[in-house]
Amino acid sequence: MSSRVRSGLTLLAALGVGALIVAGSARLVERQQTAREISRLREELYRARVGSDRCRNSLVNSESSLQALGLTIDSLRSSVESFETLDGSGVPANQYPEYLVLFDSYNDSVEVWGGRERRLRAVEASCRATIQGHNALSDSLQRALQEAGIDAG
Repeated sequence: MSSRVRSGLTLLAALGVGALIVAGSARLVERQQTAREISRLREELYRARVGSDRCRNSLVNSESSLQALGLTIDSLRSSVESFETLDGSGVPANQYPEYLVLFDSYNDSVEVWGGRERRLRAVEASCRATIQGHNALSDSLQRALQEAGIDAG
């Protein structure tokens, strides 16, 4: 074999080895990027889950509080109505101060209930966005894991 052919074969072998090294390095870099992306998504998902859980707990507590206030308002309304129906001509004069206290408490409670209901609706809208963000991150992580060939089950 001539030296020219040998140098050509050596050059081809070197180019082949170089191509394999470049391809292997590219694959390694791609795997590292995928691993970093999966780690980032997992960390974000964890933070989003904490926020989502806090929202859910806050909603449950707020709803329970609002329901309890509703029961109190119903009880106050019943008490006010019972004063008003004692006598066909209205609340007896000797019970009027007690009636006024109940009536004012009822009105104040209804006003408080309205404010709490508005806040609950605002928190609910905010939580909906937080939960949707969590779900979107979860979907992104699942896709990244599938694309990487990792079983997330």
